[in-house]
Amino acid sequence: MKSKIAVLGFISILLVVVFASGCTSNEKVLYEYNLSTGQSPAYIGVQNVTVPNGTNNIKVEAQDLEKVNSNLNTSYVNIYALSSVPVTVTVNGNDTTLVKDYNASVLVQKNFDLTKETGKTFTYTFSDSNIKGFIITNVNAKGLIKIVTS
Repeated sequence: MKSKIAVLGFISILLVVVFASGCTSNEKVLYEYNLSTGQSPAYIGVQNVTVPNGTNNIKVEAQDLEKVNSNLNTSYVNIYALSSVPVTVTVNGNDTTLVKDYNASVLVQKNFDLTKETGKTFTYTFSDSNIKGFIITNVNAKGLIKIVTS
């Protein structure tokens, strides 16, 4: 009898741990981006993230965003949700058609000015099956950004 109670107690504790850890949710971390401090003096980073087809629910979680170099006047993070798969493009000369087409694919843009903030944390949820990717840009910023899908 005592062994049955012990087994039931162990199973109950195990279930509590599993539910508390989120292992039963359908969420998957698609991408984690530790904002690079880059090389001085600009501390610039850019990251492209492709979202798998059929993904409807996407969360962008940012933790502890802050300015890297207090001697620079600027510090920001920009996150662009795109209706096209992100690619790295280099524009030479005046190829305005390419830039115009790429800008047209921005569905949502979130900008965070970190010049006077420290430890900025946020979560945004997107329920849009048209999102095909994200571009994350940062200048003079550090912290962690996760893109989570379900």
